[in-house]
Amino acid sequence: MQIILTLERAGAQEVVRTLAEHLQEKGCAIIVCAFQDGPMRAEIEKLGVRVEILDRPRYSVVYLPLFLAEMLRIRRELAQLVETCHIDVIQTHILQVLDFLVLTLRSDTKPRLVLWTMQNVEFFPKKQPGQRQSLRQFKIWGYRLFYRLLTGQVDGFIAVSDEVHKAILEQIGAIDNKVFTICNAVNLKPFERSGDKAALCDALDLAPDVHLVATVGRLTEQKGHRYLIDAAAPVIASLSDAHFLFIGDGELRSELTEQARQAGLAAHIHFLGMRKDVPDLLAAVDLFVQPSLWEGLSVALLEAMAAAKPIVATAVSGTTQAMIPGETGLVVPPRDSNALAEAIVQLLSHPEQAQTLGRAARQHIIAHYSAQQQADQHMALYHRLLKQRAAAREKKSGTYLDN
Repeated sequence: MQIILTLERAGAQEVVRTLAEHLQEKGCAIIVCAFQDGPMRAEIEKLGVRVEILDRPRYSVVYLPLFLAEMLRIRRELAQLVETCHIDVIQTHILQVLDFLVLTLRSDTKPRLVLWTMQNVEFFPKKQPGQRQSLRQFKIWGYRLFYRLLTGQVDGFIAVSDEVHKAILEQIGAIDNKVFTICNAVNLKPFERSGDKAALCDALDLAPDVHLVATVGRLTEQKGHRYLIDAAAPVIASLSDAHFLFIGDGELRSELTEQARQAGLAAHIHFLGMRKDVPDLLAAVDLFVQPSLWEGLSVALLEAMAAAKPIVATAVSGTTQAMIPGETGLVVPPRDSNALAEAIVQLLSHPEQAQTLGRAARQHIIAHYSAQQQADQHMALYHRLLKQRAAAREKKSGTYLDN
């Protein structure tokens, strides 16, 4: 059972979809549970995977009686699915408070696993609009305390990069025996295609020979889009036919649109919103940029590498692990719009270098970040931990023979 909060289109949801597809190919019966429907549901169900949408939580712990009643309701629904579907492994993805609820689904009568997947180096609650900093700090303190108290119950943390592994140890404690790094990965097949740049330019009402620069990600503070907009001005000053495609949607869309307008760049920055045809879009553009301020291991970055795109990315968690600076793309400091602009102009002005980097990026993904490898690593971990749990139960009951 893979559990995630929402099936909106984003990196963690793509991880769940990819895992469901390739674990199923290796003999797992998969069920995906979420608390909010979204476009990824249809893609997961198309794989023949069962999807269950539960009523989403509505109350915070501030409304304690309602919160507790809701938690009990969610636990009953999950427990029923776990029992009727004979679940052996429960793997969560960025559930936060519901991670602790899922721990109660472990069983003393069979070796059922509960694994928490940590998708980011910053996995504590983010500051909400209008929220006092003191309240956020209190919530972070509470989460850290619960994680430290309950690590004895969870069977393992799956970190999606080495930096996330390190962050778990720093934030939660010395639990290295329970933290396992399995990097995010990508299904290579959708990115084995030629791009139709002329058709994309026609759809955007642009000349067919312009330079197209794409970024893919939710329009949130984490993704650093404001720095890419700042970088766009000097890029356009050098290459007047450069156009930037922002693929994705989110809470900062209106703010970023206004930033582009005030900078006089509205004609060069195109907000495409959420798209189902990301592989086609990547195939058609000249360059991919990831201006993130922090990450776990960006799925969008891996997809761009799989598409053999030349890449400019910021030196943040996961990116510095997946990329080889100067060999599979150019890496610049986060929040540095000038460095971002210089790297973009460099690759747009030198297409042969850009193509060489793109080809190397794809070969690197094939060798190290394929979805098949990710599924193999998960299966090996599941079997090893289930065997350990079974042996521990037998030893506790006095039926275990040490041979």
